[in-house]
Amino acid sequence: MKIKSYDELQDWAFTWPPTGDGPWRLDGEGIDKALGNNRKARGVYWIGYSPCGNHASFQPKYCGKAVKQSLYARLNQHVRSSSNQKIREHLAARNAGMPTLWFRFVELPTLQLAELLEGLEIAAFKEEYWNCRNEWVQHWAMEEDYPHR
Repeated sequence: MKIKSYDELQDWAFTWPPTGDGPWRLDGEGIDKALGNNRKARGVYWIGYSPCGNHASFQPKYCGKAVKQSLYARLNQHVRSSSNQKIREHLAARNAGMPTLWFRFVELPTLQLAELLEGLEIAAFKEEYWNCRNEWVQHWAMEEDYPHR
């Protein structure tokens, strides 16, 4: 999914179409399938469970942004050696009864939009997410560009 502006982000209902692309398994093959033709895309991603392999059953557990590097590179970092302990544990124990991890993402055109979306998402779901910190400056990422209306 691609969001092209601040107004589109404000209007987004945080829903994905029930059919169509994604979510994808969090592994090299899934990342290639999702982003292989768009390796420079930047944005926000969610990692979680999807018991039925579709958006309707997706249960986000981690939210991150890829702005200093591409989504393709950032997600591959998680697969190789995630900095998040829960993700590392899941990927190390794939066949030991732990659920498969999946991901989905939103492509965003600017660093500020990605900062804002990730910050709001983590704040809203702090108790349910595996993220261990919220960078509060993210909530003000758009302040210079979009004054209060």
